[in-house]
Amino acid sequence: MIKPTFYNLSDDKRKRVLQAILEEFADTDSEKISINRIIKRANISRGSFYQYFDDKVDLVEVLFRTLVDMNIKDAYRALSESGGDIFALYNSFLEILFRLSKDEFYNNIMRNLCRSMYSTDSLVAEYVQTRCRGFDELNQLAQCVNRSKLRFSTDEEMVALHQIFVAILRDCANRLYVLDVSAAVLKSDFDRKIEIIKYGALL
Repeated sequence: MIKPTFYNLSDDKRKRVLQAILEEFADTDSEKISINRIIKRANISRGSFYQYFDDKVDLVEVLFRTLVDMNIKDAYRALSESGGDIFALYNSFLEILFRLSKDEFYNNIMRNLCRSMYSTDSLVAEYVQTRCRGFDELNQLAQCVNRSKLRFSTDEEMVALHQIFVAILRDCANRLYVLDVSAAVLKSDFDRKIEIIKYGALL
């Protein structure tokens, strides 16, 4: 797990370590991540690294948390401007994927992340399958969805609806970053699926 000492670092040092981690994920697939390269980039000792993290899998969590922190405000804005519309929320997530794909650095990170997601022996797969318990920020965001216009609005039904949207987004991310499907094609396909969901979900 990520240790409190990482969050207690000075802003400059924490940003330096974080940047080193991001650069490593941009340059290589997760199964080839090198602690030696990270500590060299960050100009820290191996002992310091293990004061901040238990192992390489912690680095995947750092990556996920960074991506969440970077984009959570845009998701809240979409919810606020739409009156809590769940469809606007997930459309904003799709737009975030498109925006990241236009930045070479983050496009490389996302491509390597998506490639590793479906590998059975990657750090990313290990994190998702064994350690990821979700993120408080995203759970809080989900609670801001307006359920009044939805046919299905119990907690269990909302969880299922979110899972459907997440599956659609994961497919979009894989096709965008790994298969190089154009944003225009993905947007059209996404909108078609959203209309199908609306037909069953809206009152």
